[in-house]
This record gives sequence, structure tokens and C-alpha cells, in this order.
Amino acid sequence: AVRNVKWISRIELSKEEAEGPWQRGLNYKMLPPAVRDAAAVNLDSMPSMMESSLYSGITEVGPSDAGEDDDVPLKAGDKVMAKATGWAWAGGGRNVVRVDVTGDGGKTWTTAEVTEGGNQKFGRAWAWVFWTADVPAVIGEDGKIELASKAVDFAFNHQPESCAHSWNVRGLGNNAWYKMSTAVL
Repeated sequence: AVRNVKWISRIELSKEEAEGPWQRGLNYKMLPPAVRDAAAVNLDSMPSMMESSLYSGITEVGPSDAGEDDDVPLKAGDKVMAKATGWAWAGGGRNVVRVDVTGDGGKTWTTAEVTEGGNQKFGRAWAWVFWTADVPAVIGEDGKIELASKAVDFAFNHQPESCAHSWNVRGLGNNAWYKMSTAVL
């Protein structure tokens, strides 16, 4: 019932989190990195994950309209312009203030244009923002480009490059850069 739409006939306030296996069981527990088996942990002594971090995603990558010469043959190592679109969201009602996109593994970044959702009330940003960016990208030896996105919220939290710092056996809270590859050759 935690994530399913229901018709509400009564609201009950409580000073404690909801009882039951979904809220107090394993579902909302972010286990420490050393734990490999959830059965070895006293779940009652761990707080539930009550607020989420910061996330972004790339939904589409295609050729940019930024005027490349279609007659020039491309090869690995060349730079091309790619158009990327995506979404971003921050937990706790924190506004997303920026989304950065890279096509060279994080050496350079392009600030995306937020196209929708950027006008949410300060501190009450509960919806996704949508963005678009024209990004220079380097063609890899495999003939593909790889883009990555990272969002920044109003507390200037940002997505880390990898989840190595927060790895856990269940994968909860993994908010590393979102990466997408696409073939150009």
C-alpha cells in the first residue's frame, strides 16, 4: 500500500513511521557496505530511508542540429555534437538548479537547458525537471559515444561519478552519474 494509489477515507497521524514489513522491514533499509547478507543485520536497529538523494537520467541521445559537416568521414577519437534529453529529481523537495552533461568522461561539461519543471516553488520541488543539451562527445574505439549526466540541487549536492562510496548489497541510494552509449559509426 506504500506505493499504490488508494481512495482515502481516513487519515491517521503518528509520531512513528508506519508499522509493517514494507516500511520497517528490509524494503527501506540501506545496509552498510560490509553487509553481504541482510539476514545478518538487526533491521530494528536501523533507521528507514526516509528521504531520497539526487538523480538524473538520459532518455534519448541523437544527432545535434549544431551544424556538423555530414560529408566528412568520422573515426574513433573525433568529436561530434550529440543532442541529449533527460530528467532530474532531488528528494526532500529540494529544487534541481542545474543538470550537467559530458561526452568526454567528465573532462568538460555542458549545462543543460531545463525545459520543464524548473519553476517549482523553492523547497517544494516534488516533480521531475526535464532538460535538453547539445553536447560535444568523443567517439570511442568501439564507434560509440558515451554521455553522462549529473544533477545539482539547491543545497549544491551533486551526483557522484560512481557508487563506490555508497555501495550496498541491495543497490539502494545509488545515484551515480547516469550514462548512456550510442553508436555513431
